[in-house]
Amino acid sequence: MNIYAKNLIIEGLSKYTLNDIQSITSIDIFNDNLELIDIDKIIRELSSSDLIYELQFSEYEDNYIINLNESDIIENIYINNNVWIKDELIKQNLVSQNNYLLTKKNIKEDLNVIKTIYKSKGFQNISVISKVERYSKDRVNLIYEVIENKQQKISIIKFIGNNFYSDKYLSSIIQSQSVKFYNFFTSGSNLNFPTFDFDKNKIISSYKSDGFFDVKVMYVLDKSVLNTNTLFFYIEEGNRTSIDNLEFNFSEKISNSLDKQIIELEKNLKKIDYYYDKSLIDKYLELFNNTLISNNIYNRSIEVNLNQKQDYLLDVSFVTLQKDPIVINKIEITGNSITNNKTIRSKILIQPGEYFNKYSLDRSIKILKKYPYIKNVLTSTNIYDQKVDILVDIDENEKTGNLLLAGTFNADTGAGITFGIEDQNIFGSGNSVDANFNLNSEDVKFDINFRQYPILNPNLTNTYTIFNQDNDYTNSFGYKASRRGLGYFINFEKNDYLTYGAGVSYETFKGHSPVNDTSQFINDNIGTFENYNFKLSLKYDSTDNYLNPTNGNLNIINFNISPETISDDSYYNFILTNKNYKRLKKSKNYIFLNNKYGYAKSLNSKLKTKNAFGLGGLNFKGFDYKGIGPYDGTIYLGGNEFFTTTLGYGSSFIFDEKDNINIKFFLTTGSIWNSDYVSSSDIDLRTSFGTSFDFITAVGPISFSYAIPIQKNNSDKTRPFNFSIGTSF
Repeated sequence: MNIYAKNLIIEGLSKYTLNDIQSITSIDIFNDNLELIDIDKIIRELSSSDLIYELQFSEYEDNYIINLNESDIIENIYINNNVWIKDELIKQNLVSQNNYLLTKKNIKEDLNVIKTIYKSKGFQNISVISKVERYSKDRVNLIYEVIENKQQKISIIKFIGNNFYSDKYLSSIIQSQSVKFYNFFTSGSNLNFPTFDFDKNKIISSYKSDGFFDVKVMYVLDKSVLNTNTLFFYIEEGNRTSIDNLEFNFSEKISNSLDKQIIELEKNLKKIDYYYDKSLIDKYLELFNNTLISNNIYNRSIEVNLNQKQDYLLDVSFVTLQKDPIVINKIEITGNSITNNKTIRSKILIQPGEYFNKYSLDRSIKILKKYPYIKNVLTSTNIYDQKVDILVDIDENEKTGNLLLAGTFNADTGAGITFGIEDQNIFGSGNSVDANFNLNSEDVKFDINFRQYPILNPNLTNTYTIFNQDNDYTNSFGYKASRRGLGYFINFEKNDYLTYGAGVSYETFKGHSPVNDTSQFINDNIGTFENYNFKLSLKYDSTDNYLNPTNGNLNIINFNISPETISDDSYYNFILTNKNYKRLKKSKNYIFLNNKYGYAKSLNSKLKTKNAFGLGGLNFKGFDYKGIGPYDGTIYLGGNEFFTTTLGYGSSFIFDEKDNINIKFFLTTGSIWNSDYVSSSDIDLRTSFGTSFDFITAVGPISFSYAIPIQKNNSDKTRPFNFSIGTSF
């Protein structure tokens, strides 16, 4: 090959000029004496440009020739032969988009994206090729042809080398699932290696929380049996490591501010015989640093040093390090094409000009994620000269409107239908509005609710409601009724656990169509009553799951009053709810103790049956709906007071916790008493024993229970079997 300098000829230009090409490369293409080293650089620079789709190079005796194929604009993108994964899911993740320039670089990335999506769904042998079809002179259609092959799933999961933990426990903490004969909704997890990595780290984390400082875990996928994928986790537990010395090298000022938390940490370590617990150490390390920030100590940080000694002993020391405080320069918000910028910014707890602390930033992310119109939040920081720029990238739920039409069924109110429409981010404000219609054998209800999240305080929620309800109490209280009204409620989230609430509502109640004109308790409910209701609530919730709690506490106080001076039917009531769940150590079993007490009293006459409590059915299993308590011989009147206490044991038993199947055994005792329409105020205890089967599905919760009364009155109506399918909107 001739290495002497030659002239460069560029061919194939139609949309661009030579001057355009010159702007791409740093070499003078008009130079008549170019060497191969220059040509090589020109080719590399042109190839990296989006303007050039591909090129061909040729060398002749007197000239170098580069023939260019200019990039066209993408008119349409088509995904062909995809059966299991929809076009929308693939297209929204592609680099190439309509009206973008067609480039080989983007096509290569797109092919990897499509393969990654398919592999996450278990299609490990996925093949994808790209095609380009001419649409017009300067525009093309980009086509991706998919060959899915067979979807692969995990058939069996095995754990090797685990002595401290059982297979059942390890299976419950990982995401991957094997095939189960009882699971109607999945036949095992898809083959997804990132998930396997997550599971490995989850197992390591669990072992380190129990003192296994040197634990090692690896996974292997075995495909030796036809159509069977066995996932092996090989575990080297090592020996449990104990904390020999625990030291806190703090100044007096810092020690005083952390005194309570230090005592808590020592108590918690004592409970586990001072075995090393990484999660516990990390938790208190974060708490220590957050406490410094809350006490305006920004020039110090706390770190933990670990010194491993012989005989599986460990020295743990918390030390204070000097640091210069970092000031927030700016906070940039991106990704929010629908939600107003000020709405996002109002949920962020730190502002430019303040000292930066990671706790407040993490707390802000947590606040943002709780809103339904936000799918995910990513943050990045750029620190320079003791300043920081914060980027908050919002991944929005573009579809914030919901339409629901569903059937419901429970043993109390029978079959029903629910229709609802909702917008969770109306006009990009972050506020929501919903309208609901519910119909069952006892109620016809329509309501509209508007929830406002004030910009100045992300912990507040204002709720405005309008409702209209028709009730058929013929079978329970002997009359029909209608309710209409409106209300305002405000909730304040003090922290992750504590919520205060207050509200006021106006309601008109009309009782009509009595089945017995001589019964005073029925006639007292007949007529029209105008009431103003004032409500207060306090809730503390530390449970681990809203629908299926297995650990933590739930305490609720609700108080309601209709003052005599402004209400036709003046009364007050309060309800105390206490639920306690305790997870048994390193198992999926738990015990629970749930208590509930209610008291109501009229302020101007007898407490009407419409305001009285009812007991039985789903709130006292083993007895019929409103089927116990004060009784006049034909109708159960309800009572001014009630209590229930339930002691129980729950577990997923042979099922994995990820299946959302729970079996409970429970003993419930309680009573309802003190009606203003009967003379007796005796507290006659009722007790039932039973079991329940609860199944949380994609279409809603399903619950079946069977309970036998073991203590009852002769007048009580019993109902051993209870069930509910679906929930109201």
